[in-house]
Amino acid sequence: MQRIKRYLLSGSAVAVIGGLLYAGLFIKPKPAGKALPQPLVERGDAFYGMAVLPDGRMWAVGTNGKILHSDDAGQAWRLQRAAQRATLQDIAAWDARRAVAVGNDGVILATADGGVNWQAARAPRSSISNKLMRVQAGQDGRAWAVGSGGVLLRSLDYGNSWESAAPVEDTAWNGVAFDGARGCVVGEFGRIRVTRDAGEHWTTVTSPARQSLMSVRMRDDGHAVAVGLRGTVLVSSDAGTSWRAVASATQEDLFDVAWDGSQWVAVGDKGVVLLGGSDGAAWRATRFDAMDRGWYTRVLAHGGKYYAAGSRLAAGAAKAL
Repeated sequence: MQRIKRYLLSGSAVAVIGGLLYAGLFIKPKPAGKALPQPLVERGDAFYGMAVLPDGRMWAVGTNGKILHSDDAGQAWRLQRAAQRATLQDIAAWDARRAVAVGNDGVILATADGGVNWQAARAPRSSISNKLMRVQAGQDGRAWAVGSGGVLLRSLDYGNSWESAAPVEDTAWNGVAFDGARGCVVGEFGRIRVTRDAGEHWTTVTSPARQSLMSVRMRDDGHAVAVGLRGTVLVSSDAGTSWRAVASATQEDLFDVAWDGSQWVAVGDKGVVLLGGSDGAAWRATRFDAMDRGWYTRVLAHGGKYYAAGSRLAAGAAKAL
């Protein structure tokens, strides 16, 4: 015991202890091997918007400003970088080079090089709210975006600069659709407005819905379908001048609708997928997977498949649903 005490009090013991303390405090271990790559889709990611081109190139956007791009109709994805982290709600594309994304806090990003670089666009801001919900690309570089606070924005230069096309108000527009000069916006409390002159003038029309409408699509210059909360489905055969409600086969909230060339498809909460005939009068409910209980805010038709964005990215053959 006396020998141990003498050793602990000796200079050798102090040196050893001091060395251990130094190593613990100042020497940091270096990681061995290569850093693991960041996964494309992480836990908690959601995708709210999607765009597809005729050649199968696709974009998907969502939480924390994440932008994914695919060259092969969603078989493989790669991450594109943007300088901001606000959640993106939707994206639209004109061609393989030019696209625009919109989202929370009034964020609008435009690319002219296929997404290699995304630049913040110039746009007016609302004094009420600045969440942009939907964007649609049109002919000759035109685009429309809608959102909370009654925001209705128009771009004439491929999404690089924007101007207000309507006074702000304390209700939201959730969906926008154009077919040539004819257009329609839908929003909270079932509200609907239409234009016949490419957005120069807008007219409020009577809506049979009281639930909020979330999306609208035009099949051609005459036929349109709008969908909304609690399974609401409205159809129009006169380019939105008049609407009628139809039975939708679900009470789940519906968030988007698309036309695939022969039938309508709508998606919403609890994994619900609705398929409707060309006139939109009759619908049946299905799912991408029998056990699917996720939610989808965007649906697109391409190459005989339906692609959906929401709590996950999903795809299914149209004939299999």
